[in-house]
Amino acid sequence: MRARMWKPGESGNPAGVSKAYAEAVREMSMRARELSLGAERTRRWRERRRQGVVVVSFDVAPDVTAKLIGLGWLDPNKRDDKEAIATVLIEVAEKATELEVTPASCST
Repeated sequence: MRARMWKPGESGNPAGVSKAYAEAVREMSMRARELSLGAERTRRWRERRRQGVVVVSFDVAPDVTAKLIGLGWLDPNKRDDKEAIATVLIEVAEKATELEVTPASCST
């Protein structure tokens, strides 16, 4: 005969938790481990701040995108692509600093 795991009179479920409840709690704890979108965004923001990266958000007028296309910086097919516009503006800023362009050197 198999020995009992519990003493006589002791419940086999001392916590009084149903199987469905235990599975639900286990599932919720697994979901909690996955980062929420807000937590992930905050993690990326903190990492950028730690690296000294500055995130800037601004509006780009249609005439600016038209000029970027006219100058050959932006592909006309990507005029509405935010990522492409951001990349081009970063490239323009990098080129301006490389050439040491100042506001005074641009004035006529």
